[in-house]
Amino acid sequence: MAQMAKGRATMPKKRKKNPKSPRKQAPARSVSARRPGPEPEGRVVRVVENTGLRGSLAERYPAPLDGVKAARTGEPVEWIGSIEGSMMRHRIVLADDGTAALEQAVFVGGCLEQVLLCAWHQAGEPGRDQFEAGVLTALDDLHTTLRPILEAEVRDVCPDYNAAVLRSFREEPERHGAGMPLFGWRVLHPVGPETTWDDTVDAAAWNSSLTMSSWPDHYDHVPALQPARLARLLRDHGVPAVLCAGCGAPITDRHPRWTGIWTTPDSESGPVCGDRHAGPDAPDPVLGMFTDEEFGEPHRPA
Repeated sequence: MAQMAKGRATMPKKRKKNPKSPRKQAPARSVSARRPGPEPEGRVVRVVENTGLRGSLAERYPAPLDGVKAARTGEPVEWIGSIEGSMMRHRIVLADDGTAALEQAVFVGGCLEQVLLCAWHQAGEPGRDQFEAGVLTALDDLHTTLRPILEAEVRDVCPDYNAAVLRSFREEPERHGAGMPLFGWRVLHPVGPETTWDDTVDAAAWNSSLTMSSWPDHYDHVPALQPARLARLLRDHGVPAVLCAGCGAPITDRHPRWTGIWTTPDSESGPVCGDRHAGPDAPDPVLGMFTDEEFGEPHRPA
């Protein structure tokens, strides 16, 4: 029998995109929108509009006040989707005193969501209160760092633009999610008789969705968004964020299905650090197909 040639092929790594599948996805485009606040004459041109938002809300309710009237009858007035970034939400919220506002919210995603999920497992039940308080404080600090960067982008088009100040928030875990509470930033826009949908869209708030997602690479140059800096910020606020010393991935050894093993929510890595193949100088077996190198290396905390 002729000797079969043997070789190993390393598959190229897939590019990691937003791990959540958006409920509504639509192409982004630039539109003109008024800045919310006391100066309605200011115009912001560089703002990303999602056609799903317009189709879901603006076409159903000509103005936000129409949405408020519907919300007061018990009808949910809400859009959830993404624009090549983390999940976002636009919805009418009613206060106990009957006043209405339009919430513009951005949820954590990408690397930051992975770091938080691992830290949530590391904290365990006894540390959950401290974990949540620390995350909220860290997100406020992160927003303080990022807001001038996002504001400067819009000022390339509108020199007098001032970004809205978003606040961190926490919500109950999603029904079919990981069990961790939802975290993000949001701003509440007031709704009056003359308010338009464009008045309720702050450009920097929407752009922050991209900063929360790891795959567009547009903000890779920002040190505050690098995994090591994010983990350090969280640890400074008592959140037990751990990264792998070898590959830098967020890891935990307290996941209920992988107890005692350092693993990551990244499905391409799991419990294995680095590539699953032998080094270039490692000898191949003569008759077999595998070596111990095929198992890769375990993650280890930095």
